[in-house]
Amino acid sequence: MSAACWTLSLLFALLLPLSAQTTPEQRRVDFEQLAGAVAKTYAPYAWKIQAFNYDALQIKPWLDRVAKTKDDLEYFELCMEYVASLRDLHSGYFLKSDFTAEIPIYVDLFDGKALVEYIDRASLPVTRFPFEIGDEVVAVDGITAEAWMDYASRLQSFANERATKRWALDQIAYRQQAVLPRAHEIGTDAVLTVRRAATGALETYRLPWYKYGTPITVIGPVPTPTRTKSISPRAADEAAAPELLRTVLSRRQSPREKRLRGFGVTAPIFNLPEDFALRLGRGRSDFIYSGSYTSGGQRIGFLRIPQFPTSSAGYSTMLRQVDTEVAWLRANTDGLVLDVMRNPGGDQCLTNEILRRFIPYAFRTTGDEIRPTYDIVQWFRDDVQTAEDYGVDPVTLAYLRGFLKDVETAYYEYRGITGPLPVCDLSLDLEPVRDSAGNSIAYDKPMIVLIDEFSTSAGDSFPSVIQDASRALMVGKATAGGGGLSQQYPVGFYSEADVVLSFSLGTRAREWQAPGLPPAPYIENIGAQPDVEIDYMTRANLINGGRDFVDAFTAVMLEQIRRSTAP
Repeated sequence: MSAACWTLSLLFALLLPLSAQTTPEQRRVDFEQLAGAVAKTYAPYAWKIQAFNYDALQIKPWLDRVAKTKDDLEYFELCMEYVASLRDLHSGYFLKSDFTAEIPIYVDLFDGKALVEYIDRASLPVTRFPFEIGDEVVAVDGITAEAWMDYASRLQSFANERATKRWALDQIAYRQQAVLPRAHEIGTDAVLTVRRAATGALETYRLPWYKYGTPITVIGPVPTPTRTKSISPRAADEAAAPELLRTVLSRRQSPREKRLRGFGVTAPIFNLPEDFALRLGRGRSDFIYSGSYTSGGQRIGFLRIPQFPTSSAGYSTMLRQVDTEVAWLRANTDGLVLDVMRNPGGDQCLTNEILRRFIPYAFRTTGDEIRPTYDIVQWFRDDVQTAEDYGVDPVTLAYLRGFLKDVETAYYEYRGITGPLPVCDLSLDLEPVRDSAGNSIAYDKPMIVLIDEFSTSAGDSFPSVIQDASRALMVGKATAGGGGLSQQYPVGFYSEADVVLSFSLGTRAREWQAPGLPPAPYIENIGAQPDVEIDYMTRANLINGGRDFVDAFTAVMLEQIRRSTAP
């Protein structure tokens, strides 16, 4: 080894921290980069100030806490808490960890209590583990359900407080280090304390933790560049902005799939009446769940849209199936229950097309106020250039140039944001699907829409548009309130994590007000509000397969039919 190489190696060795952790200075640099990403790309910034009096760019208190973090895991928790403070379904801070640990039960919040929702009896035979669905989970490994919800809710947030608590509670039995930095800090077995519903007695069981992947415990140490040295060419390449895809503009979905029973699943979470005649939903290629049942002398149609697929094959297949079912429902039912509960979202273009099958008159769909980065500006420039190259009609070209002007104007303004723009087609104003004679073939009979706090993203947009068009009653609980489009970026060269941030703010045709928030024409934090509030999340529904819930929404449907036929 040459003297120069030996000297350089010694210098780097001296610069390395004694323990395999990032240094306080490195954590500060990475956190400032995270806050810089919010400043540059986060569209709902001003809305969060208006709604919650929270300014995410006032980071001195956060930097003070960064300086006090004792290790990398505590720093990661702080970064997650910072992004979660935005109260944004589409935003989060994620580790590049594949470590997951789970015990074979599901836990959810029913009547405000942590109840066992599902038990894998293949792993937990009743002879050894006699607790039942509906029993209360009091604690896991000595941590109470309430304390766990408080902890996990600080790290990952939905726009809806109840949804945040339910997601947090689920993680007590399903721990992903990507969202819970200390997920690996568990033993071989979990100690589960339950309160039996039948007797009220507390019982304790040891359940195996099933572990997968490799946890992150520390970040490999590296030297901090001094002020007298320039960044290396390799590091400069790593600092380049990530490549973004034009197709992201049509995606309106949660950044990470959440584990929730029935989330995005074709069949509904509840059991339909015994005389329900299923048409679609049995086969693996069925993208929707549909059929009908009779109540009060009326034939009621039921159609569940579990998600809005983002693949081209899923798009075309779902649309074809919806067309077939809408034609049948128009001819054979007196009213329709449309279910988008636990819908994780998906393609906004497909969402718009399906809306055209259920609103039989002109309506306005969701727009997006965009906080443009240079990549987004370039997308719109490319659209205009492509249109010019292919000689599109003058009207289309004029629309595209108008969109580009709006985006460029916002880009050159201080934290500028565009007006509401369509992410599909050229206009926010849409028409129903029509036949060759120009007549609407959309479903035009009485209709209600089932919603809950896990109707997310495009699952938020879909009922919001129907509500704005005064087409149907919303029945259930308020939707998640996740209204934007989001993109994932690498953030922090030392910590090597990812941040997902909303670069748009979804807009509605009308202003709405959610409890505790100012009125605004946004989906974000507001969501679609129920006209008739019915809560599925009760212990009775858990035990009886949702019979109370089905009876309640059927009564609402019958009343809608009665009103439509009354003189």
